Amino acid sequence: MVGNQAHQWRLLGEEYLAHVRDYEYFCGMSLSALYFHLVIRTKNGDMTISEAAKCDLYAYMAGIITKRGCRAVVINDTPNHIHFLINVSPSTCFSDLVHDLQLGATHCIKTHRESFIKFNGWGREFAVFSCSASDRSRIISYIKNQKTHHRTISAEDELCSFCDMAQIDYYQT
Repeated sequence: MVGNQAHQWRLLGEEYLAHVRDYEYFCGMSLSALYFHLVIRTKNGDMTISEAAKCDLYAYMAGIITKRGCRAVVINDTPNHIHFLINVSPSTCFSDLVHDLQLGATHCIKTHRESFIKFNGWGREFAVFSCSASDRSRIISYIKNQKTHHRTISAEDELCSFCDMAQIDYYQT
């Protein structure tokens, strides 16, 4: 009887595996929708991001994001910080992605030095917030309208607001 039960369990296991294989074949498995709103600041929050070459900077940064197996949905800035909405690969280490973005952006800026005369680096910190699928269009619109938005709210107040919504203690050490 014990041997018969083991045989039955093995058959059930094989049926299950066959079902999983069929599902993987038809559904692809390893699917993800991991969207994050990233904000990086210039060093000391200095107003050093130039309008003149920002399209080249965005394209360069989007290329870095793509090379890391992710997708830049939207990128926009103000003179002292850049917002991104990124569809992130499950295997991505976010701090490594930010490091690569800052390093690559610095390289791009150095090639356009005449457009970024005052640029002196990136801040060490960054802010990142997860986004639900239902929030994506609102966040895309928010990022696209940075210039208008920052006529009425400072970057510091904006970050505090994001932290409050995400229930993050902004002054945590």
